[in-house]
Amino acid sequence: MAQCGFLFEACVDSLFSAIQAEKGGAGRLELCAALSQGGITPSYGMIKAVLDRVRIPVHVLIRPRAGDFCYTEDEIDVICEDIHMAGNLKVHGIAFGALTPDGDIDLQVMTRIISLCKRYELSMTFHRAFDATRNAEKSLQTLLELGVPRVLTSGQRETVTEGLPLLKVLVENSMQRISIMPGAGGITEDNAARIVSALDVAELHGSARSASDFGQSFVNETITLAMLGTAPLMVTDCEKVTAIVQACKEARHIPPA
Repeated sequence: MAQCGFLFEACVDSLFSAIQAEKGGAGRLELCAALSQGGITPSYGMIKAVLDRVRIPVHVLIRPRAGDFCYTEDEIDVICEDIHMAGNLKVHGIAFGALTPDGDIDLQVMTRIISLCKRYELSMTFHRAFDATRNAEKSLQTLLELGVPRVLTSGQRETVTEGLPLLKVLVENSMQRISIMPGAGGITEDNAARIVSALDVAELHGSARSASDFGQSFVNETITLAMLGTAPLMVTDCEKVTAIVQACKEARHIPPA
């Protein structure tokens, strides 16, 4: 059965990108820091600034470090403190995922985090840790049993288009009790509508970024600072967001607002 409506969740790691995503028609933000590293938990200041400037829902990525999703007790303490921070700031939800060393969803950690989410009335997305699990169908069943409302996945492939076969199975197995939200690098205005139509999903996740035309132009070639990086600063492209949203709404036969 088709779901109604369509929502594009933009993954952003700056206030500028958050504003551009909303301007372009995104229906929700996943706010993180260091998106070039896969994303980590944003700062208090970043979260507050974004909440003060945008009106669409903001979900905050809770990820204390780059790397895998198997966390120590100390890291779990940090995760819980970050959720307290996000909850007190009145964000709308979080994106989180935790796995065991064997590649299964960590039930103990997830139960603890879900309890915190209920305390603050936070929605939850199980993020792309899902794509690192050893059995996607079993993992989906676990999330259904936990009552997680949404899972972000590329179908355990590098891109959503490559992961379409598994994504179709996940949508069928979701029984409309959990939203399967396709997302990964490579979501564009050229493939977004095809993905949404093929899967009959109502949510899509992407960053819709372009290289910025601002930032430091001078480069001191006598020294290399890792903090500066080598690539241009990437930011959300308002026009790309608009193109993705319009294409997907047309694919789902949603009339213009």
